[in-house]
Amino acid sequence: MKKITLLSLLFCGSVFSQIINTAPYILTVDELKAWTQNGPTASTDLISNVPLATRFINADTQFNPALNNMQIAYLPDGMNNFGNYYGEQSQFNLYNFTHWAYIDKFVWFGGTSSQSIQIPSSPWANAAHKNGVKIFGNVFFSPTAFGGTTATLQNFLEQDGSGDFVAIPKMIAIMQYYNFDGWFINQETATTAIVAELMHDFVRDLTAQAETLGKEIMWYDAMRLTGAVGWQNRLNVNNSPFVQDDQDGDGAFETRVSSSIFINFGWGNTFPPLSRARALTIGRSQYEVFTGADIWPGRNQGNFATNGNTFMGNLHENTYTAFTSLGLFAPNCVYNNSTYTNFNNDPTDYASFYAAETRMFAGDDNNPATIDATGWKGFCNWVPETSVISNDFYTNFNTGHGIKKFSIGALASSQSWHDMNKQDILPTWQWAFSPTGSLSASWDFEDAFQGGSSVKITGNLPAATPIDLMLFKTKILISATPGESTGLEFTYKCADLATSKAKMLIVFSDEPSQRYEFDYIPFINSAFNGWANGGADFLGFEGREIAMLGLRFYSEEAVANYSINIGGFQSNTIFLDRSVFDGDTNAVIVSYPLINQILFTIDWTNARKIDYSVYTLQGQRVKSDSIAVNKTTGYKFDPTGISTGTYIVKFTDENNTTVTKKILVK
Repeated sequence: MKKITLLSLLFCGSVFSQIINTAPYILTVDELKAWTQNGPTASTDLISNVPLATRFINADTQFNPALNNMQIAYLPDGMNNFGNYYGEQSQFNLYNFTHWAYIDKFVWFGGTSSQSIQIPSSPWANAAHKNGVKIFGNVFFSPTAFGGTTATLQNFLEQDGSGDFVAIPKMIAIMQYYNFDGWFINQETATTAIVAELMHDFVRDLTAQAETLGKEIMWYDAMRLTGAVGWQNRLNVNNSPFVQDDQDGDGAFETRVSSSIFINFGWGNTFPPLSRARALTIGRSQYEVFTGADIWPGRNQGNFATNGNTFMGNLHENTYTAFTSLGLFAPNCVYNNSTYTNFNNDPTDYASFYAAETRMFAGDDNNPATIDATGWKGFCNWVPETSVISNDFYTNFNTGHGIKKFSIGALASSQSWHDMNKQDILPTWQWAFSPTGSLSASWDFEDAFQGGSSVKITGNLPAATPIDLMLFKTKILISATPGESTGLEFTYKCADLATSKAKMLIVFSDEPSQRYEFDYIPFINSAFNGWANGGADFLGFEGREIAMLGLRFYSEEAVANYSINIGGFQSNTIFLDRSVFDGDTNAVIVSYPLINQILFTIDWTNARKIDYSVYTLQGQRVKSDSIAVNKTTGYKFDPTGISTGTYIVKFTDENNTTVTKKILVK
């Protein structure tokens, strides 16, 4: 990769994106050592403003509970050429990624002999952090054949009068200022033993400072302590000193040098168990060893679809016990290799790009809920999925780019765009249908509720046969606190909004093998431009935790060419007050006999008058009134002056007994 440009304009028809391949995104060694946050090579554009989300694994809700602790470090080759931008770009077919649930570290891999320091862009850092994925900058020293020199290394390893490395505080400051999570050190320049020892000490000192801040340093399996570059293709005595070292020779391996190591690609079926053995010998976890798989077709491990079962099998002692973690190199092949797609050149070819990425993780059947009987099994077969989804979760299934832009269901723009900052939390599982094969899911860029995309479900719905689509792994606690109410809503569009054939599907963490379906009252509002909301509350389920969230599709009669778009999911906990909610929840029934009409049917024992107050989801009271009660009483609620949306109504009798209900103002 020898081409150096001040900026690249990636053209597609009449639209383009601006990719910046100089400072502040890329620094030379001299620019690194001179860097300050107020200097000419720094920019607030690169600051990630999304904190690293906390992720979790719940084995009980994995489709395969036996999966182990294998992690994935994800290294698209040449990320600077894909993502060095800030702000919305006017090109749809830039690189994208949607399977964050399966990866743990994202490395901004790239560089040339002069462009050594690669810094992640903030849109991508924000997207990674939103999903709990750590993102790494890259330090690259190229092989001698491509311009790497000992002089460049010596410049990088400069020490001050106290013997401290000049570049370390700069690298720490850059991580802190831009809010990314680590450095990947890729040193492939052949050099002297003296310089190699200095590099060892540099990595040791950098790691010590980085880890005190919660950051990480990953070393690449190339240079040895002799200064020679010799890829070991496993963790052994030659490269393990760059992970954990026995510097005093007492056999204790007391010196931590790096957080993890990325192993080169020539390992076959014999080296992974040796990597694990060496990791345990030096007192480190086998999962801190990332055995590299180069999946660019025609190189090393090659095409994952034809070779993946073999190389993933070689990484495992048995079906589910991995020798090491996985370092996935050049997974951008699903974007810019014609084996899979032409999307990088043709924006209309987006379906093949997304199909290839889904296939990479979900296998040939495109379904992480099932094990492929034949063909490629998908990385989901070996790697447990994670999630960050807890209370107050929302998504509009916005992938972060589009050929159009929508706002509340209405077309807002017909211009192509791309901005990873706008990517929502996307489904944990793509696409985990119950195994009937009659329905399928895909990204729809022609219609959306908000942003640029929705999920489109199509196929033939069989008679009296429920089809489940599990979408999200969650930790949503249904509040049991008096004065609080937890609810879920989803936004959808189909031919008949009143009979969508879809129900909300819930799995609770204390009952992982049982699925509960929840009906809903469609909230059909002209302001939603053909979309509707379906909401469910969880009276009777207070204190339980929602661990899986999805949809169930069902019809008593067969439906040919069934189609529905899902435009959003939202969970929220509504805060009212701390009074005791002890009333009979059937004392008030809410119904919608006509469009734009809400009826309260009140059957409240011994009550003569009921006071009610209407609250927004944020707890603001917007209306209060009283209802005279005589046995079973019907009351037409007047929503005049209240904006469309979801509200909570609190009913109170003369004894301060209260009942709450959710209403939808249309």
